[in-house]
Formats: sequence, C-alpha cells, structure tokens
Amino acid sequence: MENRSISDRFGIPHSFPPDLSVAEAVVAAFGALARIFFGSLLFAFWGVYSIRSFDAIQSHFWRIVILIPLFLLFAFSFGALMLVISAVVRRISPRRA
Repeated sequence: MENRSISDRFGIPHSFPPDLSVAEAVVAAFGALARIFFGSLLFAFWGVYSIRSFDAIQSHFWRIVILIPLFLLFAFSFGALMLVISAVVRRISPRRA
C-alpha cells in the first residue's frame, strides 16, 4: 500500500492543490479574488449598458434581435477576461521545483 496523504486517498475535490507553498497559495488566492472582482465588475457594467441600450430601442423586433449579439459579446469578453487572468496568474506564479 502506498503512503499517500488523506486528500489523495479520499479524493477530496479542491481547486487548489494541497501541497502549495505559501507564495503559490497567495498568488492563487489573489487570482481567484481577481476573477471574482473583475468578473463581477464586467457583469455589472455590461448589464447596465445592455439595459440602457435595450431601453433606447423602441421597436420590439429590434430589441429581441439585439439581445443575441449582446449576449454573445458578453460571453466572449467574459471568457477572454478569465483567460487573461489565468495567464497573468501563471506568469507571476512562483515556479514549482
């Protein structure tokens, strides 16, 4: 029988590996906070300006038509934001031995 840690034996789901150094844990925590903060900020601004654009259009047909590009652009920009944050976290993360 192998000598494994309790987290390895029970397969506890976690997003951070249990053997992180302090510096790696700090970078990972700040990366998670950056995702939460900037994702929420993007969602708030996008929502406000989408509602303002939606209200400015008088035609019900064009209101429905404009929702598809607004949703797709938001999904693209949100995904790009998450990728950029992940790249920055990988770039500044201390290298593991």
